[in-house]
Amino acid sequence: MADQQAPSGPDLTQGVALSDFSGAMLLGHVGDEDVLLVRSGADIFAIDAHCSHYHGPLAEGLLEGETVHCPWHHACFDIRTGEATAAPAFNALAVWKVEREGDRVVVRERRAQPKLRVKGPVDAPGRIVIVGGGGAGF
Repeated sequence: MADQQAPSGPDLTQGVALSDFSGAMLLGHVGDEDVLLVRSGADIFAIDAHCSHYHGPLAEGLLEGETVHCPWHHACFDIRTGEATAAPAFNALAVWKVEREGDRVVVRERRAQPKLRVKGPVDAPGRIVIVGGGGAGF
């Protein structure tokens, strides 16, 4: 049986004072889910706190513009949409609604995931068969 870890940081449903959020990122939780608050200029976003590749701690990663880099394998995620923008991650992160109540930042619920745009040529084949395993098979 796996040990359950207590959620990290402050309870974001109760809110965090802007004065307590002094850096670019702050790790907190909503219920038992870890959520990462990320500041980009005057805007604040909330995304899942763990990489979708190998569950790396994004709070220990690097923020560059509107992209957070995982410290383990350098997967990249857009902080606005949660979209995985660089391998090895392929799956997007959940994005949370951020509200401001006076001088507090509050996070209570997930945003609906938008349909992500498909990149690539329009005339690409509908099906491709890959024989073998490993990275190519994935």
